[in-house]
Amino acid sequence: MDLIVFPPRELYAVLCALRNVALENHRFTSNERALIEGVARMHGADLSADDLYPITFEHVARIVRDPHRRKRAVELAIVTSLVEGQPSAQTQAQVADLAAALEVDTCELEVLAKLAHGHGLMARFDMFRRFTGFIRGLDDFPGVLKFALPMLGLSGDPATAKRYRSLGNCAPRTLGRAYYDFIVDNGFKFPGEPGGMPLTFHDLGHVLAGYSTDPQGEIQQAAFQAGFVRENGFTFLLFGILQFHVGMRITPIAKSYEGLFDVPRVLEALRRGAACKVDLTAGYDLIGNKDRLLEEVRTELGVPPLVAPFAKAS
Repeated sequence: MDLIVFPPRELYAVLCALRNVALENHRFTSNERALIEGVARMHGADLSADDLYPITFEHVARIVRDPHRRKRAVELAIVTSLVEGQPSAQTQAQVADLAAALEVDTCELEVLAKLAHGHGLMARFDMFRRFTGFIRGLDDFPGVLKFALPMLGLSGDPATAKRYRSLGNCAPRTLGRAYYDFIVDNGFKFPGEPGGMPLTFHDLGHVLAGYSTDPQGEIQQAAFQAGFVRENGFTFLLFGILQFHVGMRITPIAKSYEGLFDVPRVLEALRRGAACKVDLTAGYDLIGNKDRLLEEVRTELGVPPLVAPFAKAS
């Protein structure tokens, strides 16, 4: 998910539009300011959100012409509407008006509309369908039964499980050993074991990014994934916000939480993921690279270090 997409004039117009969305409920919170100012900093601009002017969405449409950048503007508006949790119908209407002016139509707009109008179950279903559709579209997706049955603990593949368990024989500080330790330390099952995840990109992403598996770590990991996914990465960002901030339980394998959208941390995770040179959902040869040093792999893939202000407090 590319981040630095707006030229200066377009950026200013989009930030003004985000301020419009945030102010629709007549409150401009510190988190909403942090989001707008954080997006500006990603583009190399330093400004105060309070200094932005009201703008009509038709004016935004005259300035932002590129379809890709228009879509990004609407996605940012959706995020803005969710910063404080459950969106109001009025805030959702502002996002819809911006999308209409920019001639953008995405399924995420439908999710937001259902959520804002009290149809949470339908929004959850739509988001689950969107998320699982992405998973089914991956090149290494093994098929519905071979994906679902192991996760439910109803089947396994002993040969695959043995291959991943052998990563415990890798030297310390290698990629293979780091992955092995991550699975064991968190009490997870290995691919091939009953209860194990057949696809490795999420857990491998945790290893590379350094985020924990507590709820705060998971929303950052969702943002990191949104960054490195080249096609429809916004699905992961929205998933993380809904599951770990709005309180919508999208999948049965993870609890839902409220109030965990730490804006600076999530934006930093998104930035780190976008810097990654490889889309891990397209497949990464963990076994073939198991004996390489973890830091060497991070450097090769372009994963920025997890700096102290954003690392988990001890």
